Amino acid sequence: MKTPFRALIVLIIAVSITACADLIDGPFHGRDHDDDDSTEIDTTDYTGGGDTTKIDSTVCFSRDVLPILISNCAMSGCHNESSHEDGVVLTTYAYVIRNVTPGSLSRSELYGVITETDPDKVMPPPPGKLTTEQINTIARWIKEGATNRDCSNETACDTSNVTYTATIAPLLTTWCVGCHGATDPSAGIDLTNRSVVEAQARSGALVGTVTHTAGFAKMPPSGPKLDDCSIQKVKAWVAGGLK
Repeated sequence: MKTPFRALIVLIIAVSITACADLIDGPFHGRDHDDDDSTEIDTTDYTGGGDTTKIDSTVCFSRDVLPILISNCAMSGCHNESSHEDGVVLTTYAYVIRNVTPGSLSRSELYGVITETDPDKVMPPPPGKLTTEQINTIARWIKEGATNRDCSNETACDTSNVTYTATIAPLLTTWCVGCHGATDPSAGIDLTNRSVVEAQARSGALVGTVTHTAGFAKMPPSGPKLDDCSIQKVKAWVAGGLK
């Protein structure tokens, strides 16, 4: 009778040790190690094509992710530092990462709200919902580890052939049309309309606002101003005759 009793004691001790290990490496770390999407990069093409591809390693927070959040989420009354709706600020990496679990889409609140299907919960709310491409960019950034890598100075800034269609329109789409889009544009300025953009350029307002020059409203109003290369391109386009 002693042998079975000793075996039972050994079993109880083993179970207790396992339970303690789970507590140490479980809830206190905030990770479920059986959750695949928090431990390895998902190579899904989030554009919806159904194919798989390598994650684009050129996704950078300051160049690719932050402008989306600044333009679409961090405006007055929403998630800038003065409004901080629901206690959320999205103007800097330090603030944004509070709502992200690196490597895991399912555990990242930011990804959850931008892909929400309930129109009363999705952010930004309709009609300002992010595009598939913008959501894809944020998803890739999270899956790559949500780092604060800055790519703004990794390549030379080419201002030799700046045109509205190839350069300025995409730049404004990245940084500005979240507020200044065709639907209810802020201050009545629709920056998806080339004639409006050209009028802003001729008046000096376009360069003045993006360089945060005294006498002009700062644009974007929250977070950092455009990167130096983007500002150089805007200046080159204006100086080159608005081609």
